[in-house]
Amino acid sequence: MNGVQRFFRAIGRRLPNWRRGRAENGSDPRGDRAERSLFILGHARSGTTILQNALNDSRDVFLLGEADLHTDPGTPDFRTRYNARQRGFGNQENKSSFCPKLFDADAAWDAYLAVLMDHYRYAGAKIVVNPLGAEAAADQLFDFATRYFYRGQYIFSFRNPVDVLCSTQGMASFQGLKPESAGTILHSFLVVMRLHIRMLRNLPNVHAVFHEAMSPAVFAALGTRLGVDLGGAYRYYSNLKVRTYRKEDVAGDAALVEQVIALYEEFRRQALDGFELVQIEQNSGSIDPTHPTPLGRLYRGIEAAITACAPKSADAAA
Repeated sequence: MNGVQRFFRAIGRRLPNWRRGRAENGSDPRGDRAERSLFILGHARSGTTILQNALNDSRDVFLLGEADLHTDPGTPDFRTRYNARQRGFGNQENKSSFCPKLFDADAAWDAYLAVLMDHYRYAGAKIVVNPLGAEAAADQLFDFATRYFYRGQYIFSFRNPVDVLCSTQGMASFQGLKPESAGTILHSFLVVMRLHIRMLRNLPNVHAVFHEAMSPAVFAALGTRLGVDLGGAYRYYSNLKVRTYRKEDVAGDAALVEQVIALYEEFRRQALDGFELVQIEQNSGSIDPTHPTPLGRLYRGIEAAITACAPKSADAAA
């Protein structure tokens, strides 16, 4: 029996009575479990951490921080490995950085998630896509979501590409690492935008927020969607802690930077307006100028830019 099968069995035993009643009346326990899963997704340095912290302020939410559940081996030592990693980062213990002792010994991640759902309306994790190997990581994350958490709640955090690029390079330098090139980071940024559209078209509960435009109204809307009180969430945001950058701060292909900015602005506009005609079939090879919808045209532009700035083979394989 693999980890996910164990999880389904565990959640069947642990569903609160009102959820268990639905399952006994003919609904699929997988659907009940998935509806109570919550994941924050985004590119590195795009506001995922502060969004996770803000949502964890709710008594109804428990989100692990970068637990990499989609790549976890499923071995029964999850708490040991996860907490050791967080201690290595120097993080103090809270929901975002500490897996509590819920078993006499240790267990696999699926067992922890099942028990956390005894105590919280939503349980899940933050998952970040990093610059190297972004396309493979996005594909793996998409498959993980569709296979195991189809009806889960997915909240993407986006931040404008100039800030993401400069912040990613600055963090690498601060850590004593060689920063990735502007092209590599912008490529992975585009991959995350494409991932959002893929998930939006294929999964029922996919949302987007924008780091530079967070407000009490954004959290009120999220709270309504999730059915939880997020009244204290916006207090976690402070302009004093967020550095902004200019295009002039970017060392790299100016034309590529402008192209990605334009794609991001169109993506953000459509997201805030509510993506329209999401399910109209689109063909990227069509030459009929009336064929593309605004979303189809945007997706085609993102794909073309991804191809144009794809890392060299050595980077792509990393």
